[in-house]
Amino acid sequence: MHTKLLAQITNPVLPAGLGSGDYSGGGTALGKIISALVGALFIAGFLLAFFTLITGGLSWITAGGEKGKLEEARNRITNAIIGLIIVASTYAIAQLVANFLGLDLKSLPIPSIMGN
Repeated sequence: MHTKLLAQITNPVLPAGLGSGDYSGGGTALGKIISALVGALFIAGFLLAFFTLITGGLSWITAGGEKGKLEEARNRITNAIIGLIIVASTYAIAQLVANFLGLDLKSLPIPSIMGN
């Protein structure tokens, strides 16, 4: 009888692609969960920066020429653009490293230790 000791999620109710009771596929379920969470974080970061950019633009339009409000709006727009650049560069670096190492970021294989 084999037992999994490291990073293996199995459930006979789940489909085979998500870690059914079969151990032959390796630790794909945990890898898919991690990949989905990282992808969701990238999307959330992009959306947050985009909405900050939109609110900065609206603040700029409604500032009415007041220097304090214009400066605050300009700072918000600048921070949003920096955030977009950071999210995009992080995604690009992650893809570059994954391609260099030959990893599939959509389904990370998590190694497991087989015991008797």
